[in-house]
Formats: sequence, C-alpha cells, structure tokens
Amino acid sequence: MNILKILRSKEIASGEAIGEILGISRAAAHKQINALKQIGYKIKSSSKGYVLVNDKNLFNEYEIESKLKEPLKICKTVKYYKQLPSTQTAVKKLAQNGFEEGVIVVCEKQTSGYGRIKRAWSSNAGGLWFSILLKPSIRPDEASKLALLLSVALNRTLRKYKVDSEIKWPNDVLVNGKKIAGIIIEMSAEQDRINWVVAGVGVNVNNKLPKELADISVSLKEVLGGELDRAEFLTELLAKFEDIYSDFYDNGFEIFAREYNRNIAYKNKIVAIDDGYNIVSGVNLGVDKDGRLIVGCKIGLKKIISGTLRLRKK
Repeated sequence: MNILKILRSKEIASGEAIGEILGISRAAAHKQINALKQIGYKIKSSSKGYVLVNDKNLFNEYEIESKLKEPLKICKTVKYYKQLPSTQTAVKKLAQNGFEEGVIVVCEKQTSGYGRIKRAWSSNAGGLWFSILLKPSIRPDEASKLALLLSVALNRTLRKYKVDSEIKWPNDVLVNGKKIAGIIIEMSAEQDRINWVVAGVGVNVNNKLPKELADISVSLKEVLGGELDRAEFLTELLAKFEDIYSDFYDNGFEIFAREYNRNIAYKNKIVAIDDGYNIVSGVNLGVDKDGRLIVGCKIGLKKIISGTLRLRKK
C-alpha cells in the first residue's frame, strides 16, 4: 500500500498511523506528504493528522500505483515524465541497460512520438502515452502477436467505459471509424530467442487533436463528452493485458482469435494491404489462429503477416 491509498481510505490519517502501515518513521511519512504537496496534491495538516482534500485530474506515477488493484508482473516500476521525445526510446534505453520486465514509462507529452514505420504520432498533453518493457519466452516471429493482444486488451477496456470500438489489424483501435489508439512493437532478438520487447501504446484520452486529424482521429473526451481519469484507465488496461499475456503464454493466440474477429474492423469489406513490397487487395476475412490476416483474393486466400491496411474505395 502506498501513501495515497492510505489517505484515500481514511477520513484522517496521523503520521504515526501512516508510518506503521508503511513501515517507516513519522518523519519519513511527513517527508512523503510534503513531496505529494509539491506535485499538486492538496493535503491539510492538523494535530490529528492529514486529510487529502482534492486530487482531481492529477496524473503521475503515484496515481497510477495507487489505483492498481493488485500487483502486476508487467507493471513493477512506473516512471512518469512531464515530457519526453518518446516513451519507446526511453524504454529501449532501459532495456539495453539490463532492466527487467515490468518497467513502464509514461509521459504527459511526447515531442517525437512515433508509430509503425516511424510515422509521427501527435502526442499532446492529456493523452495516454506509455511503453512497457517485456521479456517474453516466445519465438521472435511471434512478437507481432503482442500488438494483437494489446488491441484486445484496449477493446475490452473501452467496452468497460461503454465505448464501442473495433480493432483495425494489425495495430490500431477505432471508434466510429476513427483512430483512438495505436500500438507499436519493437524488439531485440537473436535467431531463436527474444532479448526484449518494447510495447508502446498511445490512446487519445483527454488530449486536443490537431485540426488536420479531425477526420481520421477521435479522443475519448469527444466520445464521452467529458474527461476521464487517465490513471484509472491505464490501470484497467494493464490489468486486462496482464491476464491476456498470461493466457497467451499458456495457450497461444488461438484462444483470442475468435474475440479478435468479432471486433475486427472492415470485416468482409474490400481492403488493400501494403506490406512494403506489394499491395494485396481482397476481402478481409479476419485473422487465423496465428494472427495472420486472411484476405480473399481472385486467385484464392492469402495470409498476411504484417502490413498497412486500408479500406479500398470503390
């Protein structure tokens, strides 16, 4: 339990009581209280103890850790920054320096955020931008499935908020046909083993989108008509992904293929997929048990491992 959970669970908490729960001295508890005040928490002090007055709209590592309902293997350490070039770049550096699985880097604003094929990603304040360090014991050719699994976790989380969403293979989530979230998977691997994977996720939550993206992107604030608690949304998403990640280890992707296909965008529509070398056009028939996109072409079925999918205009 951290200090915020204690303050939220009690009308008033004395320094001694906080110290006993956390196993620290009263002076150390007072020091932590002052640290919280310095980053924006309103905490009243009296002879009886401390009262948390208001913490609305605050977003930082304390909020994230305090809203985790249980310890997660994929979220052992949270590092929060006001601004970074990219959370992906930050976590890749940590991976290269030998950090273990379960480090999450979150930032308020990215100045050089990017998605697949290094496409720029608008990452203004108010959104949810984070990357996770993973070290899965899977073959390198299976790493792309992690993007599909994160898509399922995002879809489940959005449904909890009563938001109908669709998964656009291989790494986007759409609401009302517009992009609300994107995923990127990068890794270091040898021929037969993965050294590390960095999974990056960007979700348009409360951020204001540039005018030039209004026709293709949307935020949760627009959809729901009000701001969301980003720490709560993130911890819900992480908990769902942890369950999915564990099941994937035990049973593979096949158990998620049916759920993925129930929620896939452009099902039975004519699409075009650019794999970087060729463009394949045909009917989107969903994914198979290995996460490959099945496309019905004139010459038969094609199974595509990766690429950029677009709805083909008639």
